[in-house]
Amino acid sequence: MQSPERAPELEEQRATASATCLAGWRRGPRARGVAALVVVVLASPPLGCSSSGDGAGTARAFRVVTVDPATAPPVQLAVQACAGLYNRSHGGSVYTRMSEKDSRWLDDLGLVPDETVDVGPFLDACLADFPRCVRYSYADQQTLVPNVLTVGAALEAVPLDESMDVACQDVAFDARVEFRDRSTPYEATRYVYERYVDDTTGLAMLNPGYDSSAPEVWAPPVTRDINAALVDFVFSQKLFVVFLVNGCIAPTDEHALLEQIASSNPWPKPIGVYGYADSWLVFGGYLFEAQTSCVASRNMGAIPTNVNNLSFFSSRRRPITDPGALERNPPEEIAYDPTHTYVAFVVGDGDNVQYILDARSQWLRDRLVECERDRRLCAPITWSISPHLARLAPDVLEWYFARTRETGHDYFMLPPSGYLYSYPSSLNDGVQDEFIEATEAAATILGTASTVHWEWFTSWQTAEGSFLPKYARNGVIRGIFPVNVPYMFPTFTGWKANQTVKVLAGADGGAVALFRPREWRGVDGSGSGIVAPFYLRPEDMAKELAGYPRGTVAYVYMTSDGGLNLANSLSAMIPDLPEHVRLVSGDTAARLALEAAGAG
Repeated sequence: MQSPERAPELEEQRATASATCLAGWRRGPRARGVAALVVVVLASPPLGCSSSGDGAGTARAFRVVTVDPATAPPVQLAVQACAGLYNRSHGGSVYTRMSEKDSRWLDDLGLVPDETVDVGPFLDACLADFPRCVRYSYADQQTLVPNVLTVGAALEAVPLDESMDVACQDVAFDARVEFRDRSTPYEATRYVYERYVDDTTGLAMLNPGYDSSAPEVWAPPVTRDINAALVDFVFSQKLFVVFLVNGCIAPTDEHALLEQIASSNPWPKPIGVYGYADSWLVFGGYLFEAQTSCVASRNMGAIPTNVNNLSFFSSRRRPITDPGALERNPPEEIAYDPTHTYVAFVVGDGDNVQYILDARSQWLRDRLVECERDRRLCAPITWSISPHLARLAPDVLEWYFARTRETGHDYFMLPPSGYLYSYPSSLNDGVQDEFIEATEAAATILGTASTVHWEWFTSWQTAEGSFLPKYARNGVIRGIFPVNVPYMFPTFTGWKANQTVKVLAGADGGAVALFRPREWRGVDGSGSGIVAPFYLRPEDMAKELAGYPRGTVAYVYMTSDGGLNLANSLSAMIPDLPEHVRLVSGDTAARLALEAAGAG
């Protein structure tokens, strides 16, 4: 049962949806341009639509399915596929509760189900409502599960492992037969691509169980089960699922195939890749996780989304498209004073929707408690947050904005690197302008003038020289907050000793502030050599900021991969800051930097 404030809106949407379902579903995925990239494209049917024609425009009871984390992986895959099919046909009708995170969001959003069911009865009901299935052998075909999911999503057929004791009235595809002579991921992916790509709306990468940390990065063993979390979204969106370990490594056959998939398909460009590319672990990170350098066409970027219930959140209401729909805290009224030092602290990794739905939401809950306890510690902070939440989980995005209004000192900016997690200056020339437009449109919806920007360490000369100045043309993005990849390397772009900001001028006028990369990952002082600055104790970070020349405007990007959290970093540091060091939001830092340079 939906919360009372949403009920009239939902009923109105259900009443009008069926007349526009088919047109929106067929037209959306093939749209082009910025509108397609950001909000107008309907990557799934509108609320209440049924792509199968069964029950279009009708409502279903809101069911929560309780899934024990120990449930066998093939059963989890079937449950998530069913959830996606229901949410595609009857928007926002099935929610899977697999962890404490899922329970928290039900409570935080005030969602009360009409019924709570277990896995067994839910699958029985699903196979009665969706009688088609794809048969396969998880034991023998685990590496081919991405291909099984693609076929199932395209055919609206539930994936059923041969070990599952459930009836299927209509076997639409038997992978045990069709893949008998196509037993490698390359062969199965090519077969599925040639037959089903036109029936899909986008791309996802789901690891079927390879060891992501294996030293033999080119041939990792299968050591774990597939994570079924995103499968509901795969089925609601009809995504093409792939995982080719060497798909980004030329000149392999897998790379040639992935190049073909990326270049010849009906999807909007640049391609936002759902899931996560967790292979080829080098330099402390996955070499191709940002997707940009994966293929020669350079037309892909990541939307990290290994999380369940996106089919529920994205289908229960319309996307947020109005730039004024999200009420944000007003910017600080601060004039630049050369006797002060200004620093913006940015909470990183907000591009990862899994972080947003789990760890980062807990950080925000903890901050609310701390701000209530001690207002001195409630200094301005800026959260990077995925712009795709406006479409994937608008209720969650509104929850974040509502909570930050409670503190009055929390702000948002685009995550790396704007519209997609990518290395934007490495995108091909044909999509760079579209990427910038999409980033600007997303910033307008979020109400921010700032973006985090990641680049591979060899690309910063190009980024600073030609790509980033394009943001100065329209004045939508005023501040760029960069992170180098790998983070411990310098960017080799001539930063002077005390320089923390460069002002990049656009060819047609205007200016944008580019901040010097500065990360804070851990607080135990354990770093040594070139990584020592990233693991400073709070008191040492306070000393660093206090030592900046007066008039400096700078920023610090905070990530949790070294053990940092808000309590042990920012809150612990604030009491040691001298009075002349002022913490500000990202947007305010960008404005002050431009004012200081006379470019405001």
